[in-house]
Amino acid sequence: MPDRDDAVSMDWSDARTLRALIVWLVALAGVALVAGYSRMHPTGWQMGTFGDILRYREAMSMFLFAPAISLCFWQLVRALGRGRPSPLCMALAVLSIYFIACGMGMHDPMNRIQGAYAAPDAMSATLRTTIVYFDDRLGHWVFWWGYALGTWVLGIQQVLSPLDRPIRPVARWILAAVTFATLWVMLTNLWDEYPQTLADLCVIAAAVLVPTVAWLTRRVSLFRLPVLLVIIPAFWGSIIGTLLCWTFRYWLK
Repeated sequence: MPDRDDAVSMDWSDARTLRALIVWLVALAGVALVAGYSRMHPTGWQMGTFGDILRYREAMSMFLFAPAISLCFWQLVRALGRGRPSPLCMALAVLSIYFIACGMGMHDPMNRIQGAYAAPDAMSATLRTTIVYFDDRLGHWVFWWGYALGTWVLGIQQVLSPLDRPIRPVARWILAAVTFATLWVMLTNLWDEYPQTLADLCVIAAAVLVPTVAWLTRRVSLFRLPVLLVIIPAFWGSIIGTLLCWTFRYWLK
């Protein structure tokens, strides 16, 4: 008789794996769309105070969007591992979730403090320097480290566990919609903040380069790799689209 590990793997057929991946990719894209819109176009009530100086906008980012992203990511890792991802994959997944949530937890409050005490005499220069460090340096890069690590975990795990057969056209259209949503969120958060987001583009390139090289090395059809069918076009598209946008704006000046 097969042992428990074999039984778990056998239960996770192509159909079940693909169904789980689509559900959690759609959920992740939905959370990203709502979180991105909340960040770029907050409504009036979101600017209301939540506690002391924290607003609902920042509170939602830390206590709603970050946990939702973590849940979606963990379920994606589980589905890619056919219900039982490797211990190393699980450890790296936990680390990436931690860094993303920790980065959001540092960045959002510090960003709010800078805005609330923007007057030159509101705080000492030393304190302002410290807050800027936690906001734009430490918090920013802790988040991006988790983002890159999470992309590597998903991408490499997907290349190592492709579907047995290419996905059908209906699933391709669903994943194309997820790709477009992901691409839109990334573009709208990148192309309006030149040159600050130039370093972010480099991180995104480093994040997507690893799974891209793994895919090209294994020579597996992209239609057997549903997660990479979203990541590769969305990430490379955000880089190319942002650079084109900056180029056109430079010419129009």
